[in-house]
Amino acid sequence: MNTDLLLRIWSLRHPALREPDPCAAARAHVLGSLGRLAPHYRAGFALALRLVPPALLLLTGRRPAAAPPAALLAGLRRVERLPLLGTAVRTAETLALYSGLDAAAPVRSPAGLDALGLDATGHLPTPLAADRRVSR
Repeated sequence: MNTDLLLRIWSLRHPALREPDPCAAARAHVLGSLGRLAPHYRAGFALALRLVPPALLLLTGRRPAAAPPAALLAGLRRVERLPLLGTAVRTAETLALYSGLDAAAPVRSPAGLDALGLDATGHLPTPLAADRRVSR
């Protein structure tokens, strides 16, 4: 299944997906999730996603590969309103965002954990340890 068109459109919507690592993570998550579906669901989902380029062509009058960003975004908004096809597109975008945004998230430093009152493992300290810090 070719996810390049959808990733191109999603990167227009979500700037975090413009970077190579989040984009690769998004692609891997979408394809990996689809790979775990039951065969008949996977076939239906793959068919729906393969219908996106022809649907964009019909709805915008432009070939998706040559369409400007504004036309792609407007076309995808119209595709998302279609029954079943829109659900498949929104679901795939959600899967992409789960991993893509995680890959784009900055890593917190241990000093940031202290400012939040967390210990080095990222957990809240036990109530007794918290009482000792307050009493100092």
